[in-house]
Amino acid sequence: MPTTLVLIRHGEIVRPTDTSNFDPVSLSERGRSQIETLVRAWPVARPSVVYSSPLPRALETARVLGEAFGTSPVVKSCLYEWAADTSGIPQTEYVALEGRAWSDLDFVPPSGESLGMAAIRSRSCIEAIAERHRDDTIAVAGHGTVFSLVASELKGVRPTPEYKASIGFGHAAILSADSGLRLLRDFAPYGSVA
Repeated sequence: MPTTLVLIRHGEIVRPTDTSNFDPVSLSERGRSQIETLVRAWPVARPSVVYSSPLPRALETARVLGEAFGTSPVVKSCLYEWAADTSGIPQTEYVALEGRAWSDLDFVPPSGESLGMAAIRSRSCIEAIAERHRDDTIAVAGHGTVFSLVASELKGVRPTPEYKASIGFGHAAILSADSGLRLLRDFAPYGSVA
């Protein structure tokens, strides 16, 4: 029986307006509601474990999932979100830098990690989680950019910022892992938030 992985983009955040460094941001009330809605409409078997990026927004998402499914989140640093720069440059500068990175997936920005490198890191991380939990269902709380890189590769298409932007807060994708990763269902909402 293959392993089932549910990749969950964290819920909506309290978005800062004065910096490009979103690392310390938390979920908004709506973000928490989005994850609670996902739990109520959970699309596959109950997960035995919930993995999370160490960033607060993903960890808060994983805690909501963990409370519902009776498990504590396991933090994996390899699920960390990609960023072009984490120094807190103005958002206009950050957007230009990020645009350059999407145009050239091998471009190494000030953060030291290209999008191509982030794709390898993220996929390897998800494959290792799947290998550790054979024949099980696993929830993985993380981020839009790194999850879009993995899903794009599994679909056999070049990752784009448009696809990344299409992955809404609290959306989930379902993967199967047996002899390799396979995308069963692309990112979509489950349930509806009032």
